[in-house]
Amino acid sequence: MADQPVSQPSSGRFANWPHWTMFLLVASLAVNLVVAGAVGVRYFYPERLERWSGASFTQLLPRRFLSDLPQERRREFLDLLKSRRDAFRQSRAGMRDVALRFAEALERNPYDEARVTAAVQDFTKLSNDMVDSGTLVTVQIVQKLTPEERLLLAQAVRDRVERMKQWRGRKQKDDPPDDGG
Repeated sequence: MADQPVSQPSSGRFANWPHWTMFLLVASLAVNLVVAGAVGVRYFYPERLERWSGASFTQLLPRRFLSDLPQERRREFLDLLKSRRDAFRQSRAGMRDVALRFAEALERNPYDEARVTAAVQDFTKLSNDMVDSGTLVTVQIVQKLTPEERLLLAQAVRDRVERMKQWRGRKQKDDPPDDGG
């Protein structure tokens, strides 16, 4: 019998490719999956709830209230909040500057009580201005609410207050009592 050549099983059409090409294929697949995930998230959650700043906004206008509104109403109210964004940012920047002035006044030698007091008063004025701005926007939003939306807001405020009470109760349970030392 004549020796017939033994044929080796084919390893596939990728067998002759360099190893780095396989790495590129896997990396490309990973990037495609990330992009597909990002598109999917954007599709299922097209408008993320925007971050609200300040306790006055979140206690009187809880985020849950906005999330329960139809998109066009939510956009209308968020636009009102955004209208005060620049003033709010300027006030925050002013508060940072005043805090630095306060720190510098504390470090002065000799100590100058008038500078410290002026910095504290400036900080208080900026804080009050921010609260007043938040109050104005809150009133503007409440004025535009329908009777059904007012009921929805009232329930959202009650729910928020109750969650805050529960959170504080758990926090107090978890915190060890102060030994006075």
